Amino acid sequence: MQICPSMPLPTMEALATNINKLSPFYKYFQIDICDGIYVNNRTVQIEDIIKGYKQINNYQSSVFDFHLMVKDYETDIKKLEKLRNSITIKNVFIHFDLLPNYELLTTNYSLSIGLTLNPQDQVGDLVSRYDLKSIPTIQIMSVVPGVQGNPFIPNTLNKIEQLRVLGYKSKIFLDGAVNDKTLPYINKQKFKPDVVCPGSFLTKAKDLEENVQYLKEFKS
Repeated sequence: MQICPSMPLPTMEALATNINKLSPFYKYFQIDICDGIYVNNRTVQIEDIIKGYKQINNYQSSVFDFHLMVKDYETDIKKLEKLRNSITIKNVFIHFDLLPNYELLTTNYSLSIGLTLNPQDQVGDLVSRYDLKSIPTIQIMSVVPGVQGNPFIPNTLNKIEQLRVLGYKSKIFLDGAVNDKTLPYINKQKFKPDVVCPGSFLTKAKDLEENVQYLKEFKS
């Protein structure tokens, strides 16, 4: 499993501080954008990052995903099209339950746009609306999205097997409560995520180097 730290931070300063703290260990990060509407929490906004990305050390050699927990995802995608001129953006995730016109999005924008499944979303509903082969990445939420600290929901991992059985071959991400308590359980599954996104396990670590070393046990 690849490690991609999740960054649900409230301000540009907090985002830069945490990425700079982790940059000796990681070069790939997922930045959470929460609007306070789709989810209750509100984090740093893309316009803040456009103005302040140079606060991030090594931003030129880092790679970023953006997880859009926002209702108006199209406006944010347009902002990310502008931001990609300054930093490297690999994937953008929007939420399936907003039922986006996915074909239109992938036609109008050059970014790689993946879909996120919330705990209540069903794989069957996903495949009834979209061609799996057209989705470059899928992210599974193993918690109710919003704020750090929501409890891990084990049965969300069943969606990985369901997607693989249906022939989905692209990368599957797992986001939510990825830590020393849940990783052994995740690792025991027959079908594992390709990428896991630990958040507070790194950003709030009492001993960061110890936690980084622990994650290396699961890295592939």
